[in-house]
Amino acid sequence: MATVFEWQPQHEYGDFLLCIHLIKAKVPSTWGNYSNSTRLYDSFRNEWDLCDQLDPTSTPDGDCEEYFFDVSDPIPDPLPLPPPAPPSLSSFLQDIHNYFGHHEVAASSDYTEGIERFITHLQFHLGFHLAASTTRSIGGSMAFDSWVDKQKFSHMCNIVRDLDKDVDSISDMQQHVITCFIGYLVILPATQLSEIPSDHWDLAPRTPLSTLNAFIRVSYLDIPGQEQLYIIQPSQSRSLVPWKLMVPDAATAMMCLHHDWGSNISTIALELLKKGITFKTLQPMAVPPSTRHPLSELRTYSLGYFRPPFKAVYADYIMYEQYHHEFMKEDCARATLLHSGILWQLVLHSLGFNILPLALIGISQDAVPFGQMLSLNGETHFNDDLLEEEVDFICGTYYVYTSKFPYSY
Repeated sequence: MATVFEWQPQHEYGDFLLCIHLIKAKVPSTWGNYSNSTRLYDSFRNEWDLCDQLDPTSTPDGDCEEYFFDVSDPIPDPLPLPPPAPPSLSSFLQDIHNYFGHHEVAASSDYTEGIERFITHLQFHLGFHLAASTTRSIGGSMAFDSWVDKQKFSHMCNIVRDLDKDVDSISDMQQHVITCFIGYLVILPATQLSEIPSDHWDLAPRTPLSTLNAFIRVSYLDIPGQEQLYIIQPSQSRSLVPWKLMVPDAATAMMCLHHDWGSNISTIALELLKKGITFKTLQPMAVPPSTRHPLSELRTYSLGYFRPPFKAVYADYIMYEQYHHEFMKEDCARATLLHSGILWQLVLHSLGFNILPLALIGISQDAVPFGQMLSLNGETHFNDDLLEEEVDFICGTYYVYTSKFPYSY
């Protein structure tokens, strides 16, 4: 049985609409006061909304449909009717514009504003010296020589970064040098990386990290039983933000050292945001244990679980986009910005690049009761985080039960 709501105008309050939940016995007598154009069904919540303002020119059809809202003993379901013919494309596009046209979507060309290409990725992430000109085998290793000879440069580009226009300007000699450098990283074990020629790599022996950037320092933090993090801090002054900037991998830490972004942690974090690179903003908070709440109390967004044979149609997608835009306006959208990949692209699709600086104000109100909590050097730190169900929701995942386990699509 679907839930039915009637929207009644309140004339004493300037025709403000009051939403009234109709009890089961009152539905048949109220249903006929509306027409098909003033009845709106929400398939996600299995709800009907009855509202004259949906079509002020309509007239009631007088069809009480008592058979549908029969309060007596249930009767066997009739044979299902064939599905109605879909509306014309022009009608659907007009409905989409009427109901959802107020959402502003960032131009797709803006998504690549800060994406680094092949050459800059080699330099800033992997520490490759662009002026490197020599190559040599690793201790006369035939395996290394064989690996280099078999590689195509297009394959090297795909290992590091997608092909781009900047690849065309690389000479054949420099392509060979880059191939050898990537070969060192691929073939050598971690204990022998010191064999990489010093003119190839910024992390070669006797290369102090402090010479790479005079404004920031990077320290390594290994949390037992959890993740490894690199802390980015100013080297000559105190940080101007209440949170600590932490990146999850050495390549991102190296990129921060190579770029001349100054000592302002907010500026560095904003550059990472523009490039869609994952990082954390851990904020120290002295709060009592009772402040933490179980995740079951957090309102989570989900497209729900359905029984087979469920198959989402175009109308479901339109409704999902509406819920998606509403979700992106919540505080949890900040946690989405701190991710990379498709999550980062989807939040920019909804909010645009102008929203990025708001992610650096600090943790949201939900971070302490529900977010990520880490203990660093005796201090408790919090950060906004996303649940698995929320990640699935952002990516448009529906769950459908099978006889053994739910699957998603």
